[in-house]
Parts: sequence; C-alpha cells; structure tokens
Amino acid sequence: MIKQLTSFLNYAIFAEIALVIFAAVFLTVVIRTLLIRDDITNEQAKIVLQDGQENN
Repeated sequence: MIKQLTSFLNYAIFAEIALVIFAAVFLTVVIRTLLIRDDITNEQAKIVLQDGQENN
C-alpha cells in the first residue's frame, strides 16, 4: 500500500524548490559581499594582525 502511494508522488517539485532556495541564498551572499563598506573590510582584515590586542 505504501509502495502504491509513493509511486504517485512527483518529487521533481522538491528539486525545483531546492534550486530556488539555493539561488536566493547565493544571490543574497553575493549582494551583501558587494555592498560591504571599505572601513568594515579594513577593520576585519586587521583582526589577524592584532595578536590579542583590543581594537579601540
């Protein structure tokens, strides 16, 4: 009975939904990366060089 029930299901919609979710997240990350301010990126780049010192 379960085999008959699952044979009628169409799983293609789940692949399309997953693709749309992936594309939305990917575009969000790309847009956020492109719109980040230079002072923030410079501050984050200096974190490695601080060697435990606080940034004031």
